[in-house]
Amino acid sequence: MTELLDMGKYAGFIWASYGVSIVVILGLMVRILGQRKAAKVQLRALEDKAESANSQ
Repeated sequence: MTELLDMGKYAGFIWASYGVSIVVILGLMVRILGQRKAAKVQLRALEDKAESANSQ
């Protein structure tokens, strides 16, 4: 296991790359979930508008 974690002189670069990758992936997940929530709100508003137009 220690051989796997022993990255020699490149350890700083490798761990920083892992860290940046994780931050980017988490940021994308937060953005996607926010867009999903906004799309649901927009869809609900459109459905309500269509329903009110059909009942008239």
